[in-house]
Amino acid sequence: MAFPAEQARQDTLTVDSPESSPATPTIRAVRAPHPPTIDAVLDEAFWHEIDPVTDFRQRVPVDGAPSSERTELRVAFDDNNLYFAVVLHDSDPGGIRKSILHREGRIDQDDNIRIGLDTYNDKRNAYIFEINPFGTQGDALITDESMTLSDWWWEGVYESEGRITEDGWVVEAAVPFTTIRFADSEAPEMGILMERTIRRKNEMVYFPHIGQEFRQGLTQVSQYATLTGLEGLRRGRYMEIKPFAIAGRSVIGAHGASDRATETLNDLGLDFKYSITSNLTLDATLNPDFAQVEADNVQINLTRFSLFFPEKREFFLERAGLFDFGDAEETQVFFSRRIGITNDIVGGGRLTGQAGPVSVGALSLFTDDATGPGGQTLPGGLNSVLRLRADPLPRTTVGGIVTSLDSDARTSRVVGGDLQVRFGGSSFLQGWVARSSRGADASDSLSGSSATAASVEADLRNSLLSVGAGYTRIPEGFDPALGFVRRRDMRRAAGSLAVFPRFERSRWARQLLAVAYGEHIAGLDGVKQSTVLLSRNMLTFQTGDRAVLTLSRRSEALQGPVRIQGRELSAGDYAFNRAELRLNTNDSRRFSGRGGFSVGQFWGGTRTQLSGGLMWKTGPHLTIGGDYTWNDVGLPVDDGDFTTRLTGVTILGAISRSLFANALIQYDDVSNVMQANVRIDWIHTPGSDLFVVFDTGYLTGDLLDPRTERWQRRTGVVKLTYLKAF
Repeated sequence: MAFPAEQARQDTLTVDSPESSPATPTIRAVRAPHPPTIDAVLDEAFWHEIDPVTDFRQRVPVDGAPSSERTELRVAFDDNNLYFAVVLHDSDPGGIRKSILHREGRIDQDDNIRIGLDTYNDKRNAYIFEINPFGTQGDALITDESMTLSDWWWEGVYESEGRITEDGWVVEAAVPFTTIRFADSEAPEMGILMERTIRRKNEMVYFPHIGQEFRQGLTQVSQYATLTGLEGLRRGRYMEIKPFAIAGRSVIGAHGASDRATETLNDLGLDFKYSITSNLTLDATLNPDFAQVEADNVQINLTRFSLFFPEKREFFLERAGLFDFGDAEETQVFFSRRIGITNDIVGGGRLTGQAGPVSVGALSLFTDDATGPGGQTLPGGLNSVLRLRADPLPRTTVGGIVTSLDSDARTSRVVGGDLQVRFGGSSFLQGWVARSSRGADASDSLSGSSATAASVEADLRNSLLSVGAGYTRIPEGFDPALGFVRRRDMRRAAGSLAVFPRFERSRWARQLLAVAYGEHIAGLDGVKQSTVLLSRNMLTFQTGDRAVLTLSRRSEALQGPVRIQGRELSAGDYAFNRAELRLNTNDSRRFSGRGGFSVGQFWGGTRTQLSGGLMWKTGPHLTIGGDYTWNDVGLPVDDGDFTTRLTGVTILGAISRSLFANALIQYDDVSNVMQANVRIDWIHTPGSDLFVVFDTGYLTGDLLDPRTERWQRRTGVVKLTYLKAF
């Protein structure tokens, strides 16, 4: 429902001109006579000479209604930076939620703003800069109007400061033009959006307004306003050199003190960035090290397929979405974690950006030989990817990819093409096809083989419902060496129907999401493998709490035996009926929690699961969280009754925005290993860090062999990086 806002329109900077319409509002950036001090004190005279943008409208809870609190956005620039000044009025300053000091933390748990910049004005890609009342930074990338969790791991270099006032809070920020890539023109235009979250009200307001018919909100780059007025921006060649030094010690336990493997870590490396043009960037790395990367969360696998772990390494994150090809976490032609996990990266390069109307992503990295289990050699090689994308029509993207692995053990190639058409609000049609091939090798059972995989999916959406369907074909021989394939030899047909009514007048309920989903999977021989029928219903409350009820029926037809946690199941048809209830409280509160209970059939037996978690924010300097998951499984085989327990504790500590730490302690009774990863980060200058990392694994419980070392690993590492820009 839309509401009139005549006064807000009088105050706003966005005016309708012959070149713009109400559907495409425009903001004009003003040249600053001198660089402002980034301190959230708007005492520079030029800020007060800029008319603010104020026509912010709710996306939730009442779509299109004026914001309940006034917001003022001003934009300025000089040759080197884009500046933002945001005044966020609040009728209850004491109610402003602020708890996150560590960079890239869960800033969405606080009051916050997010600024989206479509720097090429291509209506599909954007940078996101997220800031809370402390000035704490988060940032992300949008590719083809979509995001995944890994897109939030990208870190850009920019300045920001926040300050609470008696009238609300203020943010001041400077984004260097060297951090973003933009069109090579004298007066580039960019897409722009600002989102504000008033957390205690669970209210989200936008400029420009993006209605609920656009389901993705922030990622709907085609609906951004236009930023004009930019001219005389810094040109020439921008270069960054980021050397690092690492020192540490690692001890890997075995059957006794004499079998321990002790390694002294001391090394040097270099990352190099060079802007070939303002919109085409070369990244190079020599002897990279990723010791500072946060540890993965432990997962207990109760399926017969491989688990997926997201990419967190900085070198692979900028414009990572450009390299996406396939179905996320299911069939990906390129999955960067295939590179440098078992074999160390010696060096290589990465080229990303725009070449005219074409998005370009190219990567080539050398990996060294490594020693695997049992002492066998794991040959390194050359890992290469070329990815191209273009927009022949508005909201239409066509692309291609080539991946290549060359080593002494194998050669592998993949060639593919994809298409995505976005239309209406959030409707889309997309598909891809790829062919893998392997070189001849007598020791390789798949040598000389090739196979073609393909997928197509369509989804029709508006503000109330969506209808979707998809088909995927993955042959047994499809083997992208630099990719990830969860399931082969399958033909999957799937369909979904979802409704999501909003209760804008309700005092307690906000929205219901009800999804019905079904899929049928058969082998390429036509024999049924799996079916799924699922009903998932989520009710979100005005308080930000939510409840989810899931009912499912699943079947699996095993053509041969498989193992579930070491227990062998015979071939046959299995049916699963299952029910699950989950409750989550609003995690912006000082105390929050979550819990779940599920029960049902499991591979001819039963499985009951209990899970829960608590989080306590003692203040901005310390947050403590804990999670526990318990599974009770009964399988119709020998030793088929077993339980699994997974416990995790997370501690986040921060002295300031530049000095913070996190600890992840995990234990599961499948591996019986207590794991601890502690990571301290001091940002001594923007883009430069001093990391101190401790990583341990301690074997608990009874030892079958008393000579076995309980300390599975003990590693301590110090890593210093320094960013120098030219």
